[in-house]
Amino acid sequence: MKNLVFTFTLLLLTISVMAQNRQITFETGDLASVFAKAKKENKLIFIDAMTTWCGPCKHMAKHVFTNDTVADYFNANFVNLKLDQEKGEGIEFAKKYDVNCFPNLMFLDANGNVVHRQAGSMPSQPFIEFAQKTKTPELAYGALKTKYESAPLNESNVVSYIDLLMGCCQDPSKNALTYISTVKEEDLLKRANWIVMRDFVYDHESREIKYFLKNQSAFEKAYGKDTVEQKLQQLGKSYFSKYTRAKEFDETSYDKAKKEFTALKWPKTDAILFESDMEAYARFNKAKYYEHAANGFLKYNNNNPNALNSMAWDFYENVSDKKLLKSAILMAKRACETDNNYAFLDTYAAVLYKAGEMKEAEIYANKAIDKAKSDKMTPEEYKETSKLLEKIKGNK
Repeated sequence: MKNLVFTFTLLLLTISVMAQNRQITFETGDLASVFAKAKKENKLIFIDAMTTWCGPCKHMAKHVFTNDTVADYFNANFVNLKLDQEKGEGIEFAKKYDVNCFPNLMFLDANGNVVHRQAGSMPSQPFIEFAQKTKTPELAYGALKTKYESAPLNESNVVSYIDLLMGCCQDPSKNALTYISTVKEEDLLKRANWIVMRDFVYDHESREIKYFLKNQSAFEKAYGKDTVEQKLQQLGKSYFSKYTRAKEFDETSYDKAKKEFTALKWPKTDAILFESDMEAYARFNKAKYYEHAANGFLKYNNNNPNALNSMAWDFYENVSDKKLLKSAILMAKRACETDNNYAFLDTYAAVLYKAGEMKEAEIYANKAIDKAKSDKMTPEEYKETSKLLEKIKGNK
């Protein structure tokens, strides 16, 4: 009897373990065989358009595709295929279906038509709800895109159209610009039209931008001063795009353009010129890029801890000049003052270490580790800071 109870208990445990380890079954054949199977079984095809280096792709594979409910639903309703967009058939697939970011989660019919799609990772339940829209095609990507593009866009659907395409990392700008060109001037202040102008109109000579500049206070009242100022800065930077994004840097013409732009007396001209120089030097003159950042990055990003932390880390990885590293220390310090999180403390410690300030570096490496522990991070997750601390102690 004892052995029988033991055997029964073991069986229950085995079933329980198996029940918690189901996952989406992905096909191993080529695209042709997957389409053939979908046609035979009268099912849609789910394609995980991914890459090996994509973090969100790995997250979906580890935490969502292995969820029992997700696995059961997808295995019952779809033929599933994981397709690397940088290898084999995936390369042509990415071109054909305009896959520009990863993961791109797609549902195709057996003839290769897109029924539904969306980019980016999502939790298990929203992922199932996303898939369930294929059961009502009129609510899914393919039908909606066709509906929006079958007639001229209008004020009631243009934002939905933009969201639909951008949710898949596709470019809606052509149709959005065509739409805004038909809008009456007196209607440009309406919310949908402001969104189109804000996100897609950058031609300084366009009717829309001239109206925006002439009626700046009305836009500020409707949508907030910060939002309007952000648009003004984007417009200002776009003045230099043909130079900063060129294959080769025409510094003479670029400097001339900066003088012309300064004469326009654009709002926040100094900040715009600084950001444009950063973009130009990042592409064409790295040495000047770090020197320029050291002289002004903190001034123009004083309340942006993420930007300050990122730039300080860039200095840590690429700069050895102690004078320039002093500026990186100030950037990292300000980031920690604004948001005292683990990553920022780690960066601050690293920059101090590289600048040779070992006493302060040790203090902030310990603070970073303490913060990691209080955030319940594992030793594996903060191991690089632990290694840094050992190097700091070795250099005292």
